Amino acid sequence: MKRKIITLILVCLQWAAWSQPDSNVDLFDSVKGVSIVDYFMSRVDFQQEKTDSILFVKTSVVERNHTDDTMTIYRWYMAPMSTRIELWQDGKMADAYYSDGRSIFRHFDATRREWVDMDQMEFTNFAEPLDIRGALYNWRSKGAEISYAGEYTMKGQAVDRVYVTCPHSYDRYYFFEKNSGMLFMVTESDRRYGNAKSKVFSVNVDWRAWSEYVPVHQFMMPAVESYQVQDQVIIIKNKYQYLPKQTSLFSEDFIPKR
Repeated sequence: MKRKIITLILVCLQWAAWSQPDSNVDLFDSVKGVSIVDYFMSRVDFQQEKTDSILFVKTSVVERNHTDDTMTIYRWYMAPMSTRIELWQDGKMADAYYSDGRSIFRHFDATRREWVDMDQMEFTNFAEPLDIRGALYNWRSKGAEISYAGEYTMKGQAVDRVYVTCPHSYDRYYFFEKNSGMLFMVTESDRRYGNAKSKVFSVNVDWRAWSEYVPVHQFMMPAVESYQVQDQVIIIKNKYQYLPKQTSLFSEDFIPKR
């Protein structure tokens, strides 16, 4: 039976347990932690997005050992706040969301094959894990707290490790290359603010990694990502292009053909 990668990728994007934080790590150096994160965000500064165009992202998702089972994610971003996200598998739109960022918040009900209204909070909860800009985007407004967790050796190389807590996610370690300052791996604990919490998902993600970035206009964006979940490695490849503005993408119901 053909495996359904959409279940795995949705779990990956919304995260699950990995390991508990190291209680022996000194987490008091918030200044250094913040400087590392802010430098990285300046490299992937989505605020430099063109305001006269739509940024379009086509993402292919495949499980490394089952390449016949694929999914495609299409994402459109138009300044200042318009977003559209579609997930396609087996020639059908399996999930989708769009919003003008002000008053329109819509979700595609795949069972009924029709669009339905959402409130803004619902839209954010569904769409944010699929945001190409990542969890550190607008981290201050999300209420995140950041601390430097010390230098860490990975495969013989010294890297910087940053510990991040946030009200809407479990505590995470972010790993950055020392020379480039780029994020290359994240692991997540089963704790919030250092306190043990039960996980919502039963599928555990071992790690999320970024192995390649590409320039997009005046900023960098991830080109190749991967996850390991239940001994399976999921590969994600992103391609970017600018399109002419089309406001109907963020304000009208339609089911496109792919």
